[in-house]
Amino acid sequence: MMKMITKLSYILAISILLISCDSTPKTQSLNDGNLSKSIAYADTMNTKIVFESDQYKMILFALKSDQILKPHSAPMDAPLVMLEGSARITIGIKDHILTSGDMITLPKDLEHGVYPNTDCKFVLLK
Repeated sequence: MMKMITKLSYILAISILLISCDSTPKTQSLNDGNLSKSIAYADTMNTKIVFESDQYKMILFALKSDQILKPHSAPMDAPLVMLEGSARITIGIKDHILTSGDMITLPKDLEHGVYPNTDCKFVLLK
């Protein structure tokens, strides 16, 4: 069931990206289109909005292995795609290990947190 939800979330995220594309650029300059290279690790968690519209925004995160994104909830579902490294993602009381290329949807109104196993970078759509 979780794999089906993940696949559907991935399809939804791609569909939103394609539908919202128009001739007016709304993105920041990216290094040759490579999201992972577009954000650097820092002494604190680093974030960068790379796309924003009326419907959603795309946010890059860079966390070193000793930095965490504390548990919190959000009012909407948010697909997360791990770009680099590995992290334990908590959703409610369940743990999920994501590595580069993996995706998970953080359900609305349910606490979730990110605990890096290694330095990691990910993109979040919300």
